[in-house]
Amino acid sequence: GHSLVLSINRSIQYIAESTLAEGVEKNLAAAGVAIVMESDTGRILAFATHPDFNCNTYNEYSADRHRNRAVSDLFEPGSTLKAVVASAALEAHVARPDELIDCQMGSITIGGQVFHDHKPYGVLTFNEVLEHSSNVGAAKLGLRLGEKRLYEALRTFGFGTKTDVDLPAEIFGLVRDWRHWSALSIGAISFGQEVGVTSLQMLVAINTIANGGYRVRPTLVDRIIDQ
Repeated sequence: GHSLVLSINRSIQYIAESTLAEGVEKNLAAAGVAIVMESDTGRILAFATHPDFNCNTYNEYSADRHRNRAVSDLFEPGSTLKAVVASAALEAHVARPDELIDCQMGSITIGGQVFHDHKPYGVLTFNEVLEHSSNVGAAKLGLRLGEKRLYEALRTFGFGTKTDVDLPAEIFGLVRDWRHWSALSIGAISFGQEVGVTSLQMLVAINTIANGGYRVRPTLVDRIIDQ
């Protein structure tokens, strides 16, 4: 019988929903998620999924429409994970912001598998590896970290565990223990493959960088009002 006061901002929520719907339709996507969160507090100001449903007539929609994709759907993060790998390399002092990294004209062999860049990059600065989203550069950072440290970095950023957001049906995601990786896993994981994340986990991880290395717990409930 208590009332919940949410942190959702009505104006930001409207913008998130309308922009997300436009993006999903423009790109012919099956679904999409958009979340807006305050970096220092973790308060969620907008939380949109598409397609959505009308809560007042929820029984008119299939169960598939009811689930909250932002906390219950897994995806491979791809190149968005490179920022996490780069941060971990700096933290472990195996890379410097001012150094040059040879991206070998866009190919590298790890565990018998050849990984490619989308363009044949040569020598790039640390920042340019991220700017141009070089798979080879990211893989080299992952190799410097090594399997155990890369795994521990992913866990430290919150992957493979719940964010503990105050919502039901949140899943853990998928980060296999480094002892079960194959010979090519360290390369693939360095640019966001072989890892399963939720949209909210990805937001929390990137926000940790934006927030000076402090990981916050996302929340939707500002306060509870009694009867």
